[in-house]
Amino acid sequence: MASVADLVEPAELAARAGEYLQRAGDVLRANGRVRIVELGPQRVTASVEDGGSRSVVLEVGASELHATCDCGAPSANGLCPHVVAVAAETWHRAPNRR
Repeated sequence: MASVADLVEPAELAARAGEYLQRAGDVLRANGRVRIVELGPQRVTASVEDGGSRSVVLEVGASELHATCDCGAPSANGLCPHVVAVAAETWHRAPNRR
C-alpha cells in the first residue's frame, strides 16, 4: 500500500496542484509556516500559519490521496495552498519513499 509520502512526490503534486497552488504552497513551506503534528505512513496532520491557523489532514484511501483543510477554499481538485505546503513538507520529511 502506498504511503502519504509516496502520493505527494514533487512531480505528481505539481501536476495535480497547478502552477499557482504549487507556488503558494512553496512560499508557505519556505517561510516555515508548516508545523507537522502527526507524520505517519497513512495519515499526516499539520497546521499551517497563514493569517490564522489552518488544520490540514492528508490520508491514504484506496491508493489515492485524500486531503482536507479547514480554510474553506479548496479548488475543484481538492487542493489549496495549505494542503500543497503540508504535502511538500511531508515528502521532504518522510524517511522512506518509493
